[in-house]
Amino acid sequence: MAVKAKQAAGSFQEVQGKTSRYGRALRGIQDELVQKEYERAVAGNAQAQFELGERFYQGLGVEIDYANAAAWFELAAKQGHPGAQRILAMIYFLGRGVAPDPAEAYKWVHLACVRGEEKALSIQKKIAAKISAEARAEGEKRAANMAISPSPRPIP
Repeated sequence: MAVKAKQAAGSFQEVQGKTSRYGRALRGIQDELVQKEYERAVAGNAQAQFELGERFYQGLGVEIDYANAAAWFELAAKQGHPGAQRILAMIYFLGRGVAPDPAEAYKWVHLACVRGEEKALSIQKKIAAKISAEARAEGEKRAANMAISPSPRPIP
């Protein structure tokens, strides 16, 4: 019995070692991907900005940081990225990484709907049901005053 326990412990340590090596390799690849995404995002690529926002929002290869996520989503949203606009609406509605702002939330979800973001319509209805008529009107006014590019920049 003692021999089997030693063999199992040895096998377990071997698996742990391999898992640790694979984990380091994956972290290295993840770091590389984040760096490339960051470079594209800084260069103004709306899709990369959106993806970086997703990483910070969900903690994909980076620590969760809602304020950083909001900043990247906003850069993409201002370029007309409808997915970023939809998520940014929820960020402002929930106050994740930013101060809650119902009018700002409605502005972004309204813009996402105008751009044809399928998931945005149900979110718009939910937000509209929970905010005042004044906040909705202010959000629509802000949306009308936005100068959004016709479409997000393509990925190079």
